[in-house]
Amino acid sequence: MQIETVEVACSTCGSRDADEVGRSRDHEFATCDNEFVFVRCRACGLTYLRNRPAPHTLGTIYPPSYYRYAAFLGPVTTRLRAVVQGGRVRMLRRWLSPGATVMEVGCGEGQLLQAIKADGDPSWRVVGVDISEDACEALRRTGLEMRCAQFEDLDWPASTVDLVIMNQVIEHLADPRACVARAAALLRPGGRLLIETPSVGSWDRDWVAADRWGGWHCPRHWSLYTRDSLSGLLEQQGLRVERTEYLLSPFIWAHTLQNVVRDRPAWRWASGVLSERSVPALLAYGVLDTVQRWTRGRTSNMRVVARKS
Repeated sequence: MQIETVEVACSTCGSRDADEVGRSRDHEFATCDNEFVFVRCRACGLTYLRNRPAPHTLGTIYPPSYYRYAAFLGPVTTRLRAVVQGGRVRMLRRWLSPGATVMEVGCGEGQLLQAIKADGDPSWRVVGVDISEDACEALRRTGLEMRCAQFEDLDWPASTVDLVIMNQVIEHLADPRACVARAAALLRPGGRLLIETPSVGSWDRDWVAADRWGGWHCPRHWSLYTRDSLSGLLEQQGLRVERTEYLLSPFIWAHTLQNVVRDRPAWRWASGVLSERSVPALLAYGVLDTVQRWTRGRTSNMRVVARKS
């Protein structure tokens, strides 16, 4: 099945002058048969999906199974994710004062919000923003404060938020520039924006055929950044980059290697061995990313923290 697409320009600078860097299909969910083209903007360096799915196709490219991803993971992987969330909360404790307001954009199933609520300072106001009313209602039932809205249109007082979190979100957005601008407007002076997002230029991108990299997550990732291109977007909106870290990214390794074997009948048996449910595979991916971080200084996943001056 082919879905309707629209040709777009760079979401950071508006230029259409770009070089093709990859083509891919929806290997993971097989929601459509289109071939999608990724290009790199010559003006600002952003890598983006040029033939983007039309707005009315979002219900197709994000099937119901997409939102049940956490249920797919085994107990060990789920526990490892909880450990990662705990590390994020400890980081926030170093940054935030009592009474701070923390807002997560695109919180999905809410694991990070729930970890912040459970293990953060009890005086923090913790708020989630998501476009899915079902997701918001489910998280409200757990006691979380939720707003169901497009973040760039969120009705919230300016200069009242201490931390905005976009965890694996900005790459999905139709207008990242508008969302970063809204975050900058909501932050207090000295407040921070924390973004975790895939990063192009890693071993797993370079070692496989151009259409098999798991970071494309085609056609749901629309904007992919390097440290420089994301810093340019943030600085454009008056935010100063405070730190950049490259993180372990076992899930992208898993999706990359599963994509490699998916169309090879003789190797399909290996898909389960390579998946994010496989503890030996996760350990191997962690070792690969650790070595990559030592030798190249980067991985396929990065965390950028910017501050409002």
